[in-house]
Amino acid sequence: MNRNFIYGGMLAVALLGGCALPINERDMNAMASSLTKVSAAVDVTVRYQRSADGLDETQLLQAATAHDPALLKPFAGRTVKVLRADRDSAVLVCEAPNARPLLEDAGCTARLDVHRWSQNVNDRCEFSLDLKHTCAR
Repeated sequence: MNRNFIYGGMLAVALLGGCALPINERDMNAMASSLTKVSAAVDVTVRYQRSADGLDETQLLQAATAHDPALLKPFAGRTVKVLRADRDSAVLVCEAPNARPLLEDAGCTARLDVHRWSQNVNDRCEFSLDLKHTCAR
């Protein structure tokens, strides 16, 4: 077999494998910082803008970030979901449509609530926070 073909094949495998690098803590911390800004914007919208009461999840996220659409840039290519319970809210970021959850944050708290990416659990892209409990603190 041709030596160049073998080396070329190994390089292609290495490059393709590089596309699927594991998530790293530095990137997740940067994304967590961005998420706290989005969840705070959603929280303000849910709590204080009655015009947002009838909005669906996508419309609510758009309304909350309309003042600064760049807030959603760090989540390009990922799924961003919004949960509301009365006047409390949370935002969940997942890898891709309905894939592994990465970060989850309630708008009522100052720090990011759950680094789901580090829990080594093969969860679905669904909320885990109990907003009544989380926001009562």
